[in-house]
Amino acid sequence: MKLTWRSVFVGLILVAIVGGIVLVSGVVPIKASSGHWAITRALLDFASDRSVAFHSRGVEPPDDSTAKNSRLGREVFRTNCKFCHGWPGEPIPPVAAGMTPKPPVLGSEVLKKEPRELFHIIQHGIKFAGMPAWPVRQRPDEVWPVVAFLREQNSVHVRDEETRHRSHDSATNRVAGLEACVACHGEDGFSRVGPQVPTLAGQSREYLVSALTEYREGKRSSGIMMPIAHQLDDRQINSLASRYATVNTGNLSAAESQTTVKNVDAASIQRGKRLAERGDGTRKIAACSECHDRDATSHHSSYPRLAGQGAWYVRKQLELFGEQIRSQTERGQRMSEIAKSLTARDRSDLAAYYASLTWHTEE
Repeated sequence: MKLTWRSVFVGLILVAIVGGIVLVSGVVPIKASSGHWAITRALLDFASDRSVAFHSRGVEPPDDSTAKNSRLGREVFRTNCKFCHGWPGEPIPPVAAGMTPKPPVLGSEVLKKEPRELFHIIQHGIKFAGMPAWPVRQRPDEVWPVVAFLREQNSVHVRDEETRHRSHDSATNRVAGLEACVACHGEDGFSRVGPQVPTLAGQSREYLVSALTEYREGKRSSGIMMPIAHQLDDRQINSLASRYATVNTGNLSAAESQTTVKNVDAASIQRGKRLAERGDGTRKIAACSECHDRDATSHHSSYPRLAGQGAWYVRKQLELFGEQIRSQTERGQRMSEIAKSLTARDRSDLAAYYASLTWHTEE
């Protein structure tokens, strides 16, 4: 029988009416405990895979090997991702196992995805799947270490790392919140996972309180630090800041050995020194030393001490200031105005200079 436009139109109206009745009545279950039908799950998985493949086109991993630091990615995964996905080689945690859809088991097909696809999923999340987007969209540099960890993970190796981590926890969890700090910053304030993590040893208590508070309030952008700081109250922040501010660092010989500038010519360090101490009046760049003294006798306790800090970290922070990503506070706005005038060579020179220094604590 040949259908007329009128009969098609009537049919669509009837379908809409039935759909409206079903929607309003609430007869369709949305309980997670029922799971998806097999065909629904297959269609959703297919659609998700195709969407990720399409929208991740053009994403390229950074050339900088430091930006793909799987050691940092391991600790970020432990802090941000383990609750839902479990640890590689282990079952999904019981709570996450009750989700619909369930988080994928690591070590399965998900780890065979291209780096660009994993990056897209971690940075943007997946709708209707409980997979959140990265807390700070402007910090892709924090996502790539997690991608590196997932791509390089080996179940036996990773389980060994987790065992060592657990055995260390009992000895370090004396201050509320310290466990999360120690994983990356160590008990002594020196990075355990690479140059992307700053040295806390020797920083003032006032500065550390300010930094943690800004992370907690979302005034300083970091998808790694924000979730951790959000769980801390004022008392815990003060305790953690006091602990790291009073670490007995001596002359920071550990920092000197970890942040020694390699393959950097002396001219770069000298250019950085000149810019740090004198600034550049023609470009309205203030001298860094006006706020960032090189030793522990500084009167600017609300500012970070940069001497002995890793070159990669200093350079990256200057980039973030220049891109207005760290301009949510009054101090950040002042730094952003300065950093916008810095060239890439200026940033590298300043980073090399400060990484070549050490400072001395008061006796």
